[in-house]
Amino acid sequence: MNLTQTINHKLNGYRILIVEDNELNQIVIKEILKRAGANVTIAADGKESLEALGRESFDCVLMDIQMPVMDGLEATEKIRSSPQWAKLPIIALTANADNHHRNLCQQVGMNDFIAKPIGPRSLIDIILKWL
Repeated sequence: MNLTQTINHKLNGYRILIVEDNELNQIVIKEILKRAGANVTIAADGKESLEALGRESFDCVLMDIQMPVMDGLEATEKIRSSPQWAKLPIIALTANADNHHRNLCQQVGMNDFIAKPIGPRSLIDIILKWL
């Protein structure tokens, strides 16, 4: 079974914001989500994510933790401070998969945590868990 068959159309119609500063990671995650049927927008840092949320509505945010300008923890705190985004699923993306970083993500209001490198099937499953 190939990648497209395992994830095909599970995310049809969902709008997902990827907040990630690494261009290669942006491309890979976007391709996985597009193959799953999602509509994808990319923000390169936390500041851009807030701007995107101000312009459009999303069903889910995938938030890198370490980024220039504004990191994912600060961006999540700002998102959670607005009642309109209180229930928006925010899923951490990070290479720092230790308990310390998991706890930091929970403390600022992230719903879940995905360690890099990201497996396509687990990425889709975690997103579906929160949608």
